[in-house]
Amino acid sequence: MTTPRQDCAHERFSAHVGVQRLTDDGGRVRNFIAEVQVNCTDCGEPFHFLCPEHRFSFTRPTVNVGATMLHAPIAPGVAMLPERIRFELPRPAGSES
Repeated sequence: MTTPRQDCAHERFSAHVGVQRLTDDGGRVRNFIAEVQVNCTDCGEPFHFLCPEHRFSFTRPTVNVGATMLHAPIAPGVAMLPERIRFELPRPAGSES
């Protein structure tokens, strides 16, 4: 984890999103991956992603070694909504479990 710069309030951001088409040896597209990076536009400091694993996957979001690029598998079309959705909220500091 990095320590944020104390002299910048990080109030403005820029994001870069690239989409990679992953093909097999025959040139057929097999997967799509969105790559996302976020920077503070005032000081240029990169932001890092907090949760995904440091690896590469075709089925779940991951990050690069520095956690400054999110690799998210994507697919064309509209996805079906799951029957159940689970949300996780962080516990306030100092709260008991």
